[in-house]
Amino acid sequence: MHMNNEKKLREIFFLFPTIIGIGNPLRGDDGAGVLLVDSLIRNSYSNALIVESTPENYLIKISRMPGKARLWVDVINWNAQPGDWRIFEKEEIGQYAISTHNFSPVVLTDYLCTLRNVPDYFLGIQPAKMNLGNGISPVVKLTVRKLTELILKIYREISGE
Repeated sequence: MHMNNEKKLREIFFLFPTIIGIGNPLRGDDGAGVLLVDSLIRNSYSNALIVESTPENYLIKISRMPGKARLWVDVINWNAQPGDWRIFEKEEIGQYAISTHNFSPVVLTDYLCTLRNVPDYFLGIQPAKMNLGNGISPVVKLTVRKLTELILKIYREISGE
């Protein structure tokens, strides 16, 4: 499973994507997207933004960021093993629960495409738990660390840094 995802991730990185971290760090694994994007920013991936639970407040800012694609990072429940991750196409994202946020990713991305028409992808991490007040579970934390390393490796290979 991960090889296919890794290949897709590599293809997306040829578009130097704007990476957007979604999630609520106060709700257990729901903070995974925020943690991952924060980690990328701290490791010099500058085309990234953390929007937490309110991506609708950042639409203009997102539309002005460089990159020929947008990669949204969030926990998504598709009944896989906790800590699994995969790349979702925009067309398939509507059938999955996007963590705890009260917006439709399809409506959001359709609107963004009217401002700046680039493809949207979703990097989903399968959560283990989403209870209020708990930190991120060890299995999801490990996935975030591995994904950070993988993304930075791909980015450095493609950008020649």
